[in-house]
Amino acid sequence: MPQFLSNKFYGLSFLLISVVFFSCQNNKTTSTSDSRESRPGVYSGYSEKIYAEDYQINSQYIKMRDGNKIAIDIYRPIDKSSGEVIEKQLPVLWMHTPYNRRYNGENTDALTVENYAGKAANLVPYGYVVATADFRGLYASYGHNEGYNRGEWVGAAQNDAYDITEWLAQQPWSNGKIGMWGCSATGGSQMQAASTAPPSLKAIFPMSFEFDAYSFRVPGGISGSRAGGLEDTTGMTAQEKRDRWAAPVEKDKDSTALKKAVAEHSNNIESAGYIPYRDAFSTKLEDENSRQWWVKSSPSTYLEKINNSGIAMYMAANWNEGFTKHGPFFAYNNIKTPRKLILGPGAHCDWDAVEELTNLDITVEELRFFDYWLKGIDNGIMEEPPVYYFTYNTDEDKQWKSATNWPLPNEKRFKFYLGEGSLSLTKEDVNTGTDKTIVNYDANPATDSIGVIIYETAPLESDMQVTGHPSINLWVSSSDNDGDFIATIQDVSPEGEVSSYNIQGQLRASTRKLTKPPYNNLGLPFHSSSRHDIMPLNAEEPTQLEFPILPTSVIFKKGHKIRLAISFSTRGTEAKNPAPEVTIHRDNDEHVSYLTLPIIE
Repeated sequence: MPQFLSNKFYGLSFLLISVVFFSCQNNKTTSTSDSRESRPGVYSGYSEKIYAEDYQINSQYIKMRDGNKIAIDIYRPIDKSSGEVIEKQLPVLWMHTPYNRRYNGENTDALTVENYAGKAANLVPYGYVVATADFRGLYASYGHNEGYNRGEWVGAAQNDAYDITEWLAQQPWSNGKIGMWGCSATGGSQMQAASTAPPSLKAIFPMSFEFDAYSFRVPGGISGSRAGGLEDTTGMTAQEKRDRWAAPVEKDKDSTALKKAVAEHSNNIESAGYIPYRDAFSTKLEDENSRQWWVKSSPSTYLEKINNSGIAMYMAANWNEGFTKHGPFFAYNNIKTPRKLILGPGAHCDWDAVEELTNLDITVEELRFFDYWLKGIDNGIMEEPPVYYFTYNTDEDKQWKSATNWPLPNEKRFKFYLGEGSLSLTKEDVNTGTDKTIVNYDANPATDSIGVIIYETAPLESDMQVTGHPSINLWVSSSDNDGDFIATIQDVSPEGEVSSYNIQGQLRASTRKLTKPPYNNLGLPFHSSSRHDIMPLNAEEPTQLEFPILPTSVIFKKGHKIRLAISFSTRGTEAKNPAPEVTIHRDNDEHVSYLTLPIIE
């Protein structure tokens, strides 16, 4: 048992060392001369800005195999001296987006290629063509969309990424090697493209994407409302607002084509609707083959085809985002094509914050990756350890670390048993008893004492690094026949300041049945979440819940406490009147509740 808690563990003989890193790998420089350097976040001498900072923008419609027309913008580099567009055949990077191919949000001064996470415009001067295409049935593209920002999985739209990729490969200014970039829904659209295996798609850079759509959209079986399409204060539907900001293609001077495209959007289906179970069917989608929505729209469903595609992937996520960070970890461990994984300290898709905090520019990683796979530049990126991750509360020169695998090879998992307000490494220290509270539907685990049950370690006797996927085992009961249980891990300073990095997990008790996962789930609890496996709680009867907690990498400093906050409502929790009383059971015999932390010695 590690000696990082209070003096009651004085008899133990070994100490956890909190800082772990592979210095020889982190500091590795791939170089053939003093002027060439290639390592995470650093790249010089291999690829230079040979073209102007500006670029030529063209836009047009391209036809899909069924005749539907997709709006696409193309950004080509310009010669520094002549100002002429470069005719040389170059690799192409493109984004398949439901968020407006031209403008970032509703700001017509902010181009998507310059502002959306990944900012591929930065790569144009290095000799890349960049393109952005509106999803079928959205903005300036013709056709019918079902599911809005995940509509690429439905009907004829399933073939669009394939067709766009191969069209780009055949253009006279293309060298036939195509890559993709983007984050969130446009990270997911890259995975959808990979599921169709276009032969010209050689490398993708998906950030914060879904792998198992149900686990992201309905985490722990707790489903919020995702109906969409509701009128806002302007009296416009979401679709009408999108159409308003659509950008016509270049030859459509009077927007005639745009108006025709918008007219085809009138019967769009904004959402697949409320689908609370993994095997449930959508009642809203018209496409019959897509109605088993969570199966249809999950990259995990298409693993065999993705693995056979050979498409290289550089996956990314940020620690300080919620369930959107779920996908890259499991994709990395299930996809067998050449791959890398980077994990930063920002919020969802906020790599600007990562650069501001750590000086790591994600577009440098994009450039290194695409140079290798699309230009054949041997810059050593695929010889490095494949995992690169940030750890909170570390000295500046040790914030970033490399690893050969995820989870880390030197991870050890320790159980912290729940006691009377305490977390303890020894089961014998657990106080037999229960902790009860009336559900407070507005409770905030970071600030509230009512409706939140708190457990804390003693002040740590040394720094402790937690890196990986925590999990929790709770024995619970309730006066109701169901309930939502949310576990949040926090860092408490000696002064009582609470820090959190979205280290949270959740489970609706009725979906608690465990089953064998259909993919490598890293040994974490996996719930069937099938409508046939729903098990109501029996009033006041202790019931065991096991569920994973989102991954992290953080050093809890000496003198700090690790806090586990158990709360009972989140987005999607239905308030009940009267509010139920819930109980956490914790004894060292029949009902042992504990938190499992992945610790790096």
